[in-house]
Formats: sequence, C-alpha cells, structure tokens
Amino acid sequence: MPEGGDRPAQTEQETEHPHDTEDLVRLVTLIRTEQGWTQTRLADATGVPESEIARFEAAEIVPAKPMAMRLLEGMGSIEPGLF
Repeated sequence: MPEGGDRPAQTEQETEHPHDTEDLVRLVTLIRTEQGWTQTRLADATGVPESEIARFEAAEIVPAKPMAMRLLEGMGSIEPGLF
C-alpha cells in the first residue's frame, strides 16, 4: 500500500468480474452466430486479427469489455462510442 494509507487505483482488469467476462463472450458469440458471421468476417469488419477473436471467444482476453464493445460495434449491434 502506498504511503499515507491511500489505496492504489484499481484497474479495469482488477474490477471486471469473471462472470462479466463470460457474459460478454457469450453475447458476442451469440450475436456473431445469429448473424451468420464467421470469425474471419468479424476480423475483416473490425480490423481485429482472427486469432484475437478466437482468444476472446475462448475467454482468454481480460478485461473483455473493450474488445467486446469493438466487436459489437463492428457487427452493428451497438452504436460506436456508446460505452
């Protein structure tokens, strides 16, 4: 702990609950498959490497929210900059 008893600032990675990550991964995967998109198409639409999308869908990327928002925006599921 820093001098003076102040708590260090928490990062998003420290505060994102594992269930939040699971929910975001499920949401992106569900929307992608409902729209008939492959990981390749999503990669092309978002500029995110397909390998990163695969890692995201395997819940290997934490925090998940920034990536989820980028992928959802790319699929037209949310307005850019909404979150």
